[in-house]
Formats: sequence, C-alpha cells, structure tokens
Amino acid sequence: MSAVLFTLLDHVRVEASHFGRIELGAPWGSRIGERDNVSIHHVVEGELWIDIDGVTRHVMAGDLLVLPRGIPHVLRHAQDAPIARDDWSEPAIDDLAVHRVLGGDGARTVVLCASLELNGPARSLLVRALPVLLHLKGERGEAVPGLTRLLDGIRDELRQRRSASSRFATRFAEMLLFQAVRSAFERSEASAFARSPLADPRLGRALDALYRHPERNWTVVTLARVAGQSRSSFARHFHELVGETPLRHLTRFRIESAKERLVREPGVGIAES
Repeated sequence: MSAVLFTLLDHVRVEASHFGRIELGAPWGSRIGERDNVSIHHVVEGELWIDIDGVTRHVMAGDLLVLPRGIPHVLRHAQDAPIARDDWSEPAIDDLAVHRVLGGDGARTVVLCASLELNGPARSLLVRALPVLLHLKGERGEAVPGLTRLLDGIRDELRQRRSASSRFATRFAEMLLFQAVRSAFERSEASAFARSPLADPRLGRALDALYRHPERNWTVVTLARVAGQSRSSFARHFHELVGETPLRHLTRFRIESAKERLVREPGVGIAES
C-alpha cells in the first residue's frame, strides 16, 4: 500500500458526525442530493441498488458503502424501481432512532447511515484521490476489519449519552472511515485507483515527503528528484493527478496547516504557525 496514504490520514480528521438508522419497505427509491460531506451506508438487512456517477452496484446485507465526495446518487430496492422521493433527510446528530422514511409493505431493507464532516489540510487531496464509491463487500465476514466493534461503539455512546458521547462517537466514525479507505485500497481492482495519486509510486514518494516536511524549501526540481522524474514530466504528472501545480499545492497545504494550528492553539502567533 502507498505510504502516502498513512501520511495523508495524519492530516485529515472527522470534525462532526451524524447518524441514523433507516428502515425501508419495498417498493422504494430515493435520489440523494449533493452534500459537502462523506456519506457512509451500511446495509444491515435486505438489499439495495445504488446508481452514482454512471456506476450501478447491487449491495447486499453486510456490505459497506463509502461516498467520499458527497455527489448525488440514487438508492432503490430494485435496479429498475422508480424514484418515489427526491431525498432522504440528513441523519440527526446523536440519533439512532428508527425512521421508516418511505416504501411499502414489501421486503425490508435496514440501513445504518453516517454523514461525516472532514477537515484538515490534506482533506481535498484525499477526497480527490478516492473513487466516487467505495463498495466493501461483507459476504465473507465483516466488510472491514473491526466493523462490528466500531458500530457497537457508536451505538453505545449515542444510547448511553455519557459526557462527550458525541465526540467519542465521532472518533469511532473516523476509525471506521479510515479503516474503510485502507481496506478499499488494499482490495480494490487496479482500475479503481488507476488515476489516483495514492496508487502512483513516484507521485506518492513526492507527496509523502512534502507532507512529512512541509517546512523545507521545496522546489519542483527537488520534488521531481524525490519522485525520480524529470522536472517537466513530474510537473505535468502532478498537475494531471492532483489538479494543481506542486508549489501551489505546497502553499495551500502550509496555509491549511497553519489554520489548523491556530484553531488548536489559539495562543500561537501567526508567525509561529
């Protein structure tokens, strides 16, 4: 697995999380609108179909879906089922109550949903580097290692409502997301990450060095040397996969890192951050 993935996760955190348990009776179908967050759907019972960005997947009980970019998608009980509702409501924070939001008296599908707000200086690259859909199958056990324990931790915190329960639940959700990203990267077909900077060893080396030592006086030449490429090839390759020039990316990372430190340590001066 690319070493830069671990470095990226060091610079990303889940700031807030919302949870919900939704029961659906066939026939049902819903279009989920664009959201500025990461969506997670865990099918506890039954089955569903998801359509997202031209991709259609059949999802069975035990499967875990992660939608890193919050782009619109359609969920329904059968592949050709009509859409009966435009959107699900956002899961409520600290709430795992049952919501039968739509559907009839047919086969039941139960979905645990989470909506996660990501922050951190590496957030944009992580989101860009991931496919629009991570589909982790649970047919041979847990969809990701430790899934049951993580979900139990979230449920226990929200039900017991102890001090700082929402914060603890958010940390469990963060571990679930990171575990899902790692598992997807390890299991995925090469094509799913073919255009991802996480899967490119040359770009990964440069990004790993940049994130570990952002204080260094990096230039395109020195980063290209780390990547093992010529300056022109590296600059073109970097822009193609990351979406901006190396030095612009470094500048933005430094600014976002400084903002993070000012939030965590209000007493720190701007020059120190």
